[in-house]
Parts: sequence; C-alpha cells; structure tokens
Amino acid sequence: MEKRIAVIGDVMLDKYDYCRNRDNPESSAPCYTVEKTEYKPGGAGNVAANLVKLGSKTDLISVVGDDSDSATLIRFIKKFGISNRFIHDSERQTIVKERTMSLADGRYHYRKDREKKEDITENHVSEILADIKQYSLIVISDYNKGVVSEKLMSELKKKDIPIIADPKPNHKSFYSKIFMVTPNIKEVMEMSDDEDDISAAEKLSQDLETRVLLTRSNKGVSYFGLPGEEHKRIDFPAEAKKVFDVTGAGDTVIATFAHFYNKGYALKECIRLANKAAGIAVGYPGCYQVSEKEILN
Repeated sequence: MEKRIAVIGDVMLDKYDYCRNRDNPESSAPCYTVEKTEYKPGGAGNVAANLVKLGSKTDLISVVGDDSDSATLIRFIKKFGISNRFIHDSERQTIVKERTMSLADGRYHYRKDREKKEDITENHVSEILADIKQYSLIVISDYNKGVVSEKLMSELKKKDIPIIADPKPNHKSFYSKIFMVTPNIKEVMEMSDDEDDISAAEKLSQDLETRVLLTRSNKGVSYFGLPGEEHKRIDFPAEAKKVFDVTGAGDTVIATFAHFYNKGYALKECIRLANKAAGIAVGYPGCYQVSEKEILN
C-alpha cells in the first residue's frame, strides 16, 4: 500500500504584492506602486507544499469558503502539485493574507488579513474523516482559525494513525496522547506556564503524554521522548549558515520530520534532517520549500 500523508488544518491564500515606494500626493501615509503579484498556499498549505517538494504523496484537507479566493487558492495549490480534499462552505470565508513587499530589500512592509474564525461543524468533521484510513500519517497544522476542533481531534485519535501536530497553546488538550507536537519557544512556554523553554518542553511532554520536538530558533531543535523509549532527549544545534527570513521554518521542520519518518527513517535521523532543512529554509526570503536532494547533499 502506498504511504500517503494527510495534512489537515487551516489553509490560507498568501498574496504578495511586490512594490516600489513612491511619494503619496494625498498625505504623509506610505504609498506603493505594485509591480507584480504572487499567490502561494499558506498555513496548512505551506506544510503540504513542503511535503510535496520533498517527494511525499500528500493530500491537503481543509474547510474553505465557496468564494473566488478559494478558487484562486485551488489554482495555485495545483501549481505546487498539491492534491486537495477541500470542503466548501458558503457560510465561511477563505482566509487571505496580503503582504506588501518591498522590491528594494525583499521584506514586507505591512500585512492585511481577511479572515473569520469559526469552528467547523460536525458535518465537516465527518467529511474530513471520510477515507482517512488510507493515510499512513496525519499532520495537523493548527492556526487557530477553526478547522482544528476538539471533536475532530477526538475522532482522529481513534483511527490508530500516527498524528504529528504544529500546536496552538489554547488547544493544548487536543494533543494529548498523539505521536508528537512541534511547538516553538513561545508556544511551549505558554502551554506549560514556564519561562524556561527546556523545562517547559519536558513538562508539556509529561502533561500530554506526547513526544515534543521543540524548535528553538538560533538554538536549533530539542526532542523530548516518552518514558521508557530509547531517546529521552536529543539536541541538535542550529545549522543555518545565514538567516534571511524565518517565515515558515516551523512548517519546514514538521514537514521534513513527517516525510522521512513516513519513509521509515530512524527517529533521531528524522530530527537531524528536519533541523538541517530549517537551516536551509531560513536562508531564503518568504516560505521556502526545501527539496530532499538539498537536505541529503
């Protein structure tokens, strides 16, 4: 049976307007001339894009609006080679994040978000669960926009499929007894109410009875296993040769770990490769998808 990964979570349409600064004839407010516009899959879509670039067979599962933005999102998801199982709901709004990028330095000057947070319905949960047994691994990409609900997580945990989640602190209880969570420093300290990231991660692992892969920015990654396992703790220092943009680095870590774990690599090697991939990704502007060849070379 083909090993396939399901990415379930809040998907977004990322819009990038690349602009030049100009004098505003109306006021002192900034004014920009748009030279070009790009669209990319954001949120859970970026995790799926990373997995596809790595070579994993991946389906992106989410609930989106029945609107023009969802049509644009699907069009660009297909350009990334991502297969989707979207549920369209006319009562929901497809999430759009618009960034004004400077052509001078490549960084963005401001962002506008169009979103409406709303938990998915029980019917949506049932639709997501349809054919879920075909997957060998589930990746949860939780941006606290409503797709990742308590009911959904409860039902997914009954399916005997490993689940790896990029968590949101206010959903802490959702992740108990899944395979692994991948918080960053801010998230793990908030989830454990502890100002030391290492002790916070240890506490979180104990509280949830879940493995923790902590992304520590310029300190690399640290893994915390379950009692009785071969690896109780593993640390890898950051490998970035240069840091241009940390956007999407967490997506790179969870996608790379999931890709190699699903291929049967040893856990410690999956962590090492995920850390290496993050070090490559942050050297590029925006959300950069790393290939397997880049990592293994």
